[in-house]
Amino acid sequence: MMDKDADYFEAKRNPGERYRVFDPKDPHETNTGPFYWRMRDDQLRFAFKAEEKHCNSGGIVHGGLLMTFADLMMCAGGTVGTTDRGVFTVSFNAEFMASGNRDEIIKARSVVIRRTGQMVFMRGEIYTDERVILNCSAVLRRMRQS
Repeated sequence: MMDKDADYFEAKRNPGERYRVFDPKDPHETNTGPFYWRMRDDQLRFAFKAEEKHCNSGGIVHGGLLMTFADLMMCAGGTVGTTDRGVFTVSFNAEFMASGNRDEIIKARSVVIRRTGQMVFMRGEIYTDERVILNCSAVLRRMRQS
């Protein structure tokens, strides 16, 4: 069982160069997304195609969905280069800059600002090829290997 768990967490730290579903075992992310990720230029990149199910009644990508996408992106970025089993969000801030529209490819990237023994401080953005949609920051609690 431990080897299976180790393989699962290793796969979540190493997406490869081609886009693939972030976590096909996570029911929330599968039903909400799907959200895709890959490693490009030594940085994690995330993306999804905005569908009708991602939009609010006004026809724009729902802010709650963007925050879910941002949280996923920050948490994934917080484990890169570590042997941590994962992280969980302690604090999350978001500033909406523009709207996302149906049929657009919505992208995301994050950067670790600081990592301590117990915490990770992150900054990220969600964007399209034309504009920034959301800026965000988070404080994450590390789940270290036991």
